[in-house]
Amino acid sequence: MDTKIAEKIKKLLALSESGNPHEAELALLKAQELLAKHKLSLKEVKEFTIVNSDIKENVTHVTFTKAKWKANLARLIADNFGCYLYCMTYRTHAITFFGREEDITVCNIVLEYAIDCITTAAKRLQYRYRTYGYSTKGLENDYALGFIKGLGQKFEEQKEANQAWGLVLVKDQEVTDAFNAKKFTGCVNTGTQYQGRADAYERGVIDGQRFSVSDRIAQGGSDEPLVLDSGDLT
Repeated sequence: MDTKIAEKIKKLLALSESGNPHEAELALLKAQELLAKHKLSLKEVKEFTIVNSDIKENVTHVTFTKAKWKANLARLIADNFGCYLYCMTYRTHAITFFGREEDITVCNIVLEYAIDCITTAAKRLQYRYRTYGYSTKGLENDYALGFIKGLGQKFEEQKEANQAWGLVLVKDQEVTDAFNAKKFTGCVNTGTQYQGRADAYERGVIDGQRFSVSDRIAQGGSDEPLVLDSGDLT
């Protein structure tokens, strides 16, 4: 049995027990699709023991200087998919995930997907603001902060609703020990100031709560961003 396929199906099965009906349904459908495609039974997957992969660090292509919300988003994702987060700095700060190889893969997929969603929705909002002659200063930042808030709430609801979320949440002890053994030479200030764009922030909270990772975990990533409904300005 292909280990990576088994890992994807197990993660999707965990998400299928989510307290969020839409997330649960989508995850279960994707799990069933993979089972059929690879001619596997549910029993085979559930009994399959995943051998722990190597612990690695992965310097992503996601960088930031002023857009500190990217680090806050990445930290939330890392915490909910078994990894740690830090930054590699040379002129800009590069998001770096530390953990098991398969968990890093999921973190990368979800982070890139979430950033695509945020930037796409923020651009739509900015276009609407310009159309009405409004300033767009701070809009992306506040929308992103709202999105992170909403996504965090969604993760908390999933944890409260079922125990299976622990499968995609918990950092194993070896990862924790390896991270604690690392020596860091400095720290990056990722504090992000709210700019007062309440409408953008509130829209971001709603979109963050609606964000679904099941499809991207099953696909292993895609170039097409999800277009979220950025709401009306009225």
